[in-house]
Amino acid sequence: MKDKLLQTYKTDRLTLAPVTIDDAPDMYEYASVPDNAYYVFKTNETLAETKAIIERIFIDNGLGRYGIFLGDKLIGTIYLLNLDDQNKTAELSYVLNKKFEGNGYATEAAMKLREVFFFELGGERLYARHTLDNIKSMNLMARIGMKVEGTLRNSYYFHNRQVDLVIWSIVRSDLDIG
Repeated sequence: MKDKLLQTYKTDRLTLAPVTIDDAPDMYEYASVPDNAYYVFKTNETLAETKAIIERIFIDNGLGRYGIFLGDKLIGTIYLLNLDDQNKTAELSYVLNKKFEGNGYATEAAMKLREVFFFELGGERLYARHTLDNIKSMNLMARIGMKVEGTLRNSYYFHNRQVDLVIWSIVRSDLDIG
């Protein structure tokens, strides 16, 4: 599965492509805003911190990690994490610049990675998790056809407290693709 994840993918409006150091100003634009980073990562304090994160997460360990580009502008990132070749599973995660919310970009990017996962990688189960109060992620997961599996109680240390995570998934048989 993993050997096929180094490509660039296109949708009607977006490009999913590797993130480079040149994208740091665009990423810092949203990574430095507390409301934008709230559910996903610690707010970036400096552009240098964003560059270091790009180096560590997207360049050194970039497999399955994509920038969401609208034209040449990085507006978010989306990931296939915890790739398991033996069980053919992966976790979907994303973050989108709040300035671009409400246009269907996160859904469009997630649908594309869902397609890549099942049709190109031969995946069997794609899952995602969110905190109970993250309604936007809940809605996105439903829009891409995921179903709630359950709640992982006290499974995530989040903003100085243990919280529950809701886990969603979609499996190959949900798609009628054999």
